[in-house]
Amino acid sequence: MAILSIGFSCFDQFFFLNEWPQENTKNFCHDFIESGGGPAANAAWLLGLWGEDVYYIGHLNADIYGQRIVDEFAQAGVDTSHIVFSDEMITPLASVQVNRLTGSRTIITRKMQTPPSLTYDQKLKLDDLAQRLIASEEPVTLLIDGHEAEISEYLIKKLPAARVVMDGGSLRASNIKLAAWTDYFVVSEHFARDYMSYRALSTEKELKTALLELNKICRGEAFITLGEKGCAFLKSGMLHIVPAWQCQAVDTTGAGDVFHGAFTYGVHYSWHIDNIILFASLTAAISIEKKGVRESMPDLAVVHNALNSYERNLTQYFDE
Repeated sequence: MAILSIGFSCFDQFFFLNEWPQENTKNFCHDFIESGGGPAANAAWLLGLWGEDVYYIGHLNADIYGQRIVDEFAQAGVDTSHIVFSDEMITPLASVQVNRLTGSRTIITRKMQTPPSLTYDQKLKLDDLAQRLIASEEPVTLLIDGHEAEISEYLIKKLPAARVVMDGGSLRASNIKLAAWTDYFVVSEHFARDYMSYRALSTEKELKTALLELNKICRGEAFITLGEKGCAFLKSGMLHIVPAWQCQAVDTTGAGDVFHGAFTYGVHYSWHIDNIILFASLTAAISIEKKGVRESMPDLAVVHNALNSYERNLTQYFDE
């Protein structure tokens, strides 16, 4: 049972600030973390940490930052044998400034607009992977974030039986096109708002209308993540919102990546959608109570123990 996480990978540098810097000033930071990052990459790292047979696939340059990203993946057991290395590619770098007072973050990323096109030999290598996965007759799940549109479309078409989850962080033409092959179209509030040309998604009517429209462009079902407000989707045509878990936010960086990784885990094992969202929300909540992204990702046992504790408390409450 393999999971392919296809999309953006970068190298992150986190600066934790006691106060937000003013323009045209010099500031110093003694609390610093650096690690690999990116939506699909972070999700792959989480799934590797949980012992899944997971591949990360995307473009990198074989420079010092690209090599550090690969080395980190190896530590988590992520298969990197199908990363597409190219001299034309710039390994993305991200400066993440975290406000200690609120846990919020501001990110500045250096990246190419679009990755280089696949070469003939690179396509042959992806063909070989697809053929081996099909021959295994095991379920395959794809997680895509839209940043590697060509690779995503290529492998979706090569693996027609695979279930596809999309992490729709920002509205891009590639996400809209790939939605047609997506079974779980999980988009951010920002994505849905921009798609609908709304100033905000402030009412239940606006949320329901957005979900109805998003459902028209995907082959499965649309979901809108609402941060601390939870996750919205339609159940039997009615708006349903699964609340987010309450937690003390220390650093919200990567919360969406963790949510999508855990969501993909539930899809991979064919869980009921309510359980998938509950599990993904809890995993993300645990992660933002610590600094960084990969340093804060919880072990699978920690999530299950927290979920079991919640269910025991809930049962006790109703028994009383």
